[in-house]
Amino acid sequence: MDHDIIVHNGGCHRRKVRWRVQAPNSVVAWKCNCSDCSMRGNVHFSVPTERFELLGDSKDFLTTYTFGTQIAKHIFCKFSSKHKGNYHLLITLLKICAGMDEDLVVHNGGCHCGRVRWRVQAPSSVVAWKCNCSDCSMRGNVHFIVPSRRFELLGDSKELLTTYTFGTNTAKHTFCKVCGITSFYIPRSNPDGIAITFRCVDQGTLSHVEIKFNDGKNWESSYNQSGIASCSV
Repeated sequence: MDHDIIVHNGGCHRRKVRWRVQAPNSVVAWKCNCSDCSMRGNVHFSVPTERFELLGDSKDFLTTYTFGTQIAKHIFCKFSSKHKGNYHLLITLLKICAGMDEDLVVHNGGCHCGRVRWRVQAPSSVVAWKCNCSDCSMRGNVHFIVPSRRFELLGDSKELLTTYTFGTNTAKHTFCKVCGITSFYIPRSNPDGIAITFRCVDQGTLSHVEIKFNDGKNWESSYNQSGIASCSV
């Protein structure tokens, strides 16, 4: 490992929050399975605070979520947190998107602070998509897709949500105003569907999750080849 310290620049997806940090060019990152990090898909490396600097007016765009011991400060940006072919191909794609178990069960889930809650009808065995687009890469989001008619927001959850869009503005990246967790959103690939973050589903109803790769960096070609559009049929 190279221990020479260099300057790294970074920030959120919308670039409202920008920072610089002094760290080696080779780092050890930690993947944590706590309740919060699991929902966020967070993988991080740590540095002394004196090596970190917020730039410009970034502080004005930040909000903080705490829980438990209140020691950890989970900081996030306020703004960012069709198919073609023959019949047999359609059936194959539908089976891929539905999962291996075609019987629908009710899954409950929501964000980390519990203010956003929902229920969704989906198989107990699902196919989830890990996307490498600029937004999903930052969020660490891995999701399965259902038709919107099978998704229901509960209580006053809608009042606790905010939405971030970019690019074509087709995808609606919804997240909780309090804890910043994206437990579901409307994906560009399936504007008639809902993408469910599988780690935000309450334990006990998902029996199996198969993870497939979606090349969001090359969105058009991946969209046509993956058959992901059929997931919301």
